[in-house]
Amino acid sequence: MNEDKNMSNDRVIAVTGGTGTVGSELLRLLAARGAKVRALSRHPGKAPRLPGVEWVAGDLADKGSLGRLMSGAESFFLLTGNMDNMVPAQLNAIDAAKQAGVRRVVKLSALGASIHSKSVIGLWHYLVEQALERSGMAWTLLRPHAYLQNFLGQVEDIRQGRLPSAAGDGLVPFVDTRDIAAVAAEVLIRGGWEGKKLVLTGPAGRTHDEVAKVLSAELGYPVEHRRESEDEAWARLRKAGVPVWLAAGTLALYAYWRHGGATAKVSGVIEQITGRPPRSLEEFVRDHKQQFAR
Repeated sequence: MNEDKNMSNDRVIAVTGGTGTVGSELLRLLAARGAKVRALSRHPGKAPRLPGVEWVAGDLADKGSLGRLMSGAESFFLLTGNMDNMVPAQLNAIDAAKQAGVRRVVKLSALGASIHSKSVIGLWHYLVEQALERSGMAWTLLRPHAYLQNFLGQVEDIRQGRLPSAAGDGLVPFVDTRDIAAVAAEVLIRGGWEGKKLVLTGPAGRTHDEVAKVLSAELGYPVEHRRESEDEAWARLRKAGVPVWLAAGTLALYAYWRHGGATAKVSGVIEQITGRPPRSLEEFVRDHKQQFAR
């Protein structure tokens, strides 16, 4: 890896969402490269201890804790989970970063973020993106495709030999969250992608039929793609306790995948920025074999 020429040990990187799938891997990568990091958590006592990482107690609704998080920071990584107050929470963070004099913000957004998105999540990300672009701070937007790690949320179904979806024959270049974190680390440490909207995908589009075949081959037990209608998918999601807005967003994604077009396209951005190809579906399953084990 090249020397981190744009890295200075006294420059603080502020991070939200540091205990999630992408954020925890990002903190690990930043710590390994000697970055000075300040991360926000509601329960900092339970957060992992990493060299160079300071935890600040608070959340995105608390402007006081956001001020402490941003104080003296040069860069800021903006990430929240999918939640119904995502827009005001992220706007709070952008305002706090601007008031603290943060120079640049890297936001984890979503593929297809647009005012025309049929998924409320895509629309919400677009609204935050617009506010960030108007903020006067330098910005970089990461727009990843569907996460491979989402299959871990279906582990109980998969152990029963079924992979339910309403994706039909849609090709989806699923991306590993570890690769998303690797891109974020490079952008935060090295800079050079200001004003860019970076689409992050895996190495190839895969149908859910293909995903089921890979799961079967790697796990040693049969898994079948259970093709659902939209009504069946809606009923499954709601029975699992998924909120109405998130279930509707999931159905919108299924529809986009079935339609194809832009959602099936593969991007080479991960390899361009990190210097190595993105992880494949097969690698992901092997790395998480224990979680899928019956």
